Amino acid sequence: MNPITWRISRNTKRRESVFDHEILVEKGSITIRLSDHERVVGFGERFDAVDQRNHVFDNHVVDHFCHQNDHTYFPLPFFLTTRHFAMFLETKKIVRFDLTNDLVIDLLKDDDEVNIHFLGGNPRTQIASFIQLTGRTLCPPKWAFGPWMSAHRWNSDRLVDEQLRIINDLRFPFTSMVLEQWSDEATFYIFNGAKYVTKEEWTPTYGDFEFDENGPWKDPRALIQRIHDQGLRLLLWQCPIIKELEPKDGTNEQHALDQKAVIRNGLVCLLPDASPYKIHPGHWFPGSMIPDFSNPDMKEWWFSKRKYLLEIGVDGFKTDGGEFIYQDDVCFRSGLTGKDMVNQYSHDYIEAYAEFVGEGRTLFSRAGYVGQQSVGIQWAGDQKSTWSEYQSVYRAGLNAGLSGQTFWSFDIAGFAGDLPEPELYRRATHVGVFTPVMQLHSEPVGGQFSLLTKERVFVNDRTPWNMAEQFGDVALVEDCRKYYWLRMNLLPHIYSESLKCVQNDHVLFKHMMIDYPDDPTACRIDDQHLLANLLVAPVLAKGVQARDIYLPEGDWYDVFDQHKFKGNAIYHVETPMNRLPVFVKSGSALCLNLGDSCELMSDVGNDLDVGPNHLWIYGDAGKHRIVNEDEDFEIIWNNDTIDYVGRLHRSYQVKWIR
Repeated sequence: MNPITWRISRNTKRRESVFDHEILVEKGSITIRLSDHERVVGFGERFDAVDQRNHVFDNHVVDHFCHQNDHTYFPLPFFLTTRHFAMFLETKKIVRFDLTNDLVIDLLKDDDEVNIHFLGGNPRTQIASFIQLTGRTLCPPKWAFGPWMSAHRWNSDRLVDEQLRIINDLRFPFTSMVLEQWSDEATFYIFNGAKYVTKEEWTPTYGDFEFDENGPWKDPRALIQRIHDQGLRLLLWQCPIIKELEPKDGTNEQHALDQKAVIRNGLVCLLPDASPYKIHPGHWFPGSMIPDFSNPDMKEWWFSKRKYLLEIGVDGFKTDGGEFIYQDDVCFRSGLTGKDMVNQYSHDYIEAYAEFVGEGRTLFSRAGYVGQQSVGIQWAGDQKSTWSEYQSVYRAGLNAGLSGQTFWSFDIAGFAGDLPEPELYRRATHVGVFTPVMQLHSEPVGGQFSLLTKERVFVNDRTPWNMAEQFGDVALVEDCRKYYWLRMNLLPHIYSESLKCVQNDHVLFKHMMIDYPDDPTACRIDDQHLLANLLVAPVLAKGVQARDIYLPEGDWYDVFDQHKFKGNAIYHVETPMNRLPVFVKSGSALCLNLGDSCELMSDVGNDLDVGPNHLWIYGDAGKHRIVNEDEDFEIIWNNDTIDYVGRLHRSYQVKWIR
């Protein structure tokens, strides 16, 4: 269904019914009449609620450390309702949404004109229309769908090699590693401890650097090779700043030359008097300048400094930050101002990196705006390791999916504060398996919450082995490892479903209403989700040993014990600590890598070149499309017959569950 588009200005006065909703436009505001029980969802990655009725908020990119509440790193002026209505406001500016009664949008404070797009159909088609309007989704490479490991503390060859040894000894199948504390913390493109000759207008090569055998990084290129040899890919942390060094940072001659170069050549964001705009006091990196990515000369300068990182094997970047526009009068080479770029800057920054890294690599970003699905993976930012934060980030994931973000992630059990209690850690690990990207992370040693008392000093890594050591919980490693193995068992299925999502403008992590828009019960449930065709019912509160689960129409099978359930019913199921309820619907299939064991939660390593070898098909009849690097086929089954249609190259062992 094609969108209905209106172009409005402050002088527009219009009243019409669109998709059974009365719309009033007057004096730069839009009022949408809502029915009493209509839910309104989306608006980007919102942490406070799924249904935004009775809330008032702005679509404003905000860096808010932990407990986001009504703040978000990733807002969108896009929403949909449970009465088959959706709207996208084509604006870069901050917009206020007031849902205390009807939905009132305070849109136009200036004399410019804005397009508003009304999207009809069901949630799936509305989300697809939004994606088509704002940018087709970019699929990450296959390695991004295995488990990720990260901790800010890993700041040397020694610590990285220690982690590589541990995951090898304990048989944890990670496929990606993120290093945050790798650089000199001044230029953010030179490895800490590297020796070099400072130069103006310098395009560094790896040969320009010497590394001390006793320094933190002895040979980064060799380290990256060791990481690759163990089957992992490497991402490095980035932030869009020309840093203002503090006294504790000391001096850095290359950084000083870079500061002079960007000012002299007009490469940073400016104020109306042509002086550099700087981040306000009280915010992250105060006094720092901001690269202007609307300026082609800045992009050339910025990425020339980082080109050598790709050449030595870096596989992507954690593109952090981007929420740094705090003034309306900030000036950009494009002619836009801070009023236009307060939200858009984060997207333009990520988009510039996406152009730089090219195919086969990926980005992992916190802030974002319209079109973010077209440039990389979104992660939910900074949360403390508490139950309430775990619940809020789960809501954020549901809203991100409802807003068209296909590839979304969160820090398992939070990254800040005291270590998560083992129960929370286990439960969050379960959800991580059934999230588009599964990753753990922990805050800097010495971070805002890292030392809760002066007397207590501890290693704050959120790795399973460190958690087990800190809590004396010897079973935790084995309990978590089974779920990491499960992720690798499911990786062919998740990758196949991801490719199909990209092709069809669908999302992977879904609120129930996306697939069941006409089921009132499914539309109200905010504590279950779908990952493609898997229905997942996580435990989100402490001490819960059983919970109610709603299964929509049709027959459903427990993924782990194959028990069959009739749909359109609520079941009370046991949820012991090692149990996550996951179901698959009759008529669909799973594409799995199970090795020779033929069992879920079996160790298949982290080798991505080992293709899927099992198909589990459910119910008496059905069909399911499987896509991977070299195959695209449908398996079709009916009573006692199985057929394959399409491009099929390998042999599969089929398990028929009915």
